[in-house]
Amino acid sequence: MRYFKLLKDYSDENEVYCACENTLGWEQYELSEGKQISNWDEKITFHYNPIEGSHIPDYIHNNLSWFIISPQFQMILNEIDKDGVQFLSINIKNKENDSSIIGYSVANVINVVDAINYENSTYSIFELDDKKFYDITKYALIENKINSKHIFKLKNDEIPIFVSELAKELIEKNNITGCDFLEVEVTF
Repeated sequence: MRYFKLLKDYSDENEVYCACENTLGWEQYELSEGKQISNWDEKITFHYNPIEGSHIPDYIHNNLSWFIISPQFQMILNEIDKDGVQFLSINIKNKENDSSIIGYSVANVINVVDAINYENSTYSIFELDDKKFYDITKYALIENKINSKHIFKLKNDEIPIFVSELAKELIEKNNITGCDFLEVEVTF
C-alpha cells in the first residue's frame, strides 16, 4: 500500500487563518504526542479576521499547528479509523462580528506506530539535554509495522501525520479542502 505525509495546502490566499490566544493551559505540542485526552476544555477559542481571509477550508491553518478539521473531514476519518482519532471540540469565531464556525474540532491522532525505516530515510541527529532528536527530511516507512492503520503518527517523531492511499482517495473524492500530500517510501 502507498502512504503519504499529510500536509497543509497553503495555495488558497483567501483561506482563513485562526489564532488562539488562550489555550486554557494546554501546551502547543501536547496534542502531537499521540495520547488520548481526557480533560479537554471545549471553551478553547480560535479567532480569524475575515479581511485577511474568508474561505473556510476543511483543514484550517492555525497558530498552534493543531489539526483543526471540519465535520465532513471528521466523518471521513471516522469511516476509515474511528478508534485512531479523537475529536476535541473547539470554538472558531469571526473577529469582526463574533459569529461562529460550527462543528470544527482538533483531530487528535492517537494511532502511533514504530515504523520508521532509518536505513532508507534521510535525517540528521542533534542532541539537547542529553537526549537524541532526529530531524527527518525524507521518510521511509516499514509497511508491516504500520498494522493496516489509515491515519497515524510515528513513534519518536509524533508531529507529522501520515495517511494511507485509501484515506487520501477518500479525502480527494469528497473534495476535502486544505490538504496536500507527499508520498513517502514504503519498505517491507
